Amino acid sequence: MCWLAQIALCIRVNSVRDSLLPTFIMEGRRGEGNVEGEVWKKEGQMKTWNKQGAGVRMVQYRLVYFNLRGRGEPVRWVLTAADQQFEDVRYNKETEWPFKKQEMPYGKVPVLYVDDKPLCQSVAICRYLGHAHGMVVEDPWEIALGDEVADAVHDLLPLAAQIVYAKVANDTEKAKMLATEFYTSTLPPVMRELDRRLEGKEWFCGKKMTWVDVFTACYLSQLSAHHEGSLEAVPNLKALVDKVVKLPQIEKWIKERPDTPM
Repeated sequence: MCWLAQIALCIRVNSVRDSLLPTFIMEGRRGEGNVEGEVWKKEGQMKTWNKQGAGVRMVQYRLVYFNLRGRGEPVRWVLTAADQQFEDVRYNKETEWPFKKQEMPYGKVPVLYVDDKPLCQSVAICRYLGHAHGMVVEDPWEIALGDEVADAVHDLLPLAAQIVYAKVANDTEKAKMLATEFYTSTLPPVMRELDRRLEGKEWFCGKKMTWVDVFTACYLSQLSAHHEGSLEAVPNLKALVDKVVKLPQIEKWIKERPDTPM
C-alpha cells in the first residue's frame, strides 16, 4: 500500500473512532429520591482524558453525605469545577444515618465512591480529584503549601459548626458567645495569613486554579454568608473567593443545589 493510501486509511479509522465516542450532557435535576437517601444527581457518566489524550476512561462518582453542605460541599464544588458529573446521595441524619453508619468506612461521611471504590475524608477526596482532573501543580513545594492552606481552612470547620448547632438548638446565648469568639479571635489570624499568601498572586499554588482554591472558596464563602463583611479586610482572599464563586459551573451549582440550613 502506498503512503498516500495509508494516510487516507488512518484518517478514516480516526473519524470512525471519534464518532463512536459517547456524547455527555451536563444536565442537573433533583432526583425523586430512593430507599437509601434523597438523591440529587447530575446524570450520566463522566469522561476524563488521559495525559496523552489518546483515549477516554469512564469514571462514575457517587458522593455519600448528609442533606447538608458541611464537609460534603467542598467535594461537590471540586467535582463541579472539574466539570464532572456525580450522584449526590444525601442521607437524613436522624432517620437514615443510624442504619447506614455501619456501612461506611470509619463510620463517617463524606465518602466518595470512585467506580464503587470508597475514598474517605473530605480533604483527601478533594486532593484526589484535583490530581485526577488536572487541578494541581507539579512543584512539590507549591503542592505542600497548598495542602497547608487546605488544612488551615479545614481546621476552622468544627469551631464554626458549633455556632450553627447552637443556633439550631435555639441556644441563642451560646451561639452568640461562640460566634463572638470565632469571628474576633479564631478567624482573623487565619484570614490574614491566607490573604498574605495571595500577595501578587491570583491563586494559592502556582499560576492556575487548583482544588485548593476551590476548597478554600467553598468554606470561606459559607463563613462569610453567616458573618457579613468578614472578607472585606482581606482583599486578596476576597478576590479569590469571588473568582471561584463566579465560575459558571459553580454559579449554576449554587443556584440549583438543594436548599439546606447549613
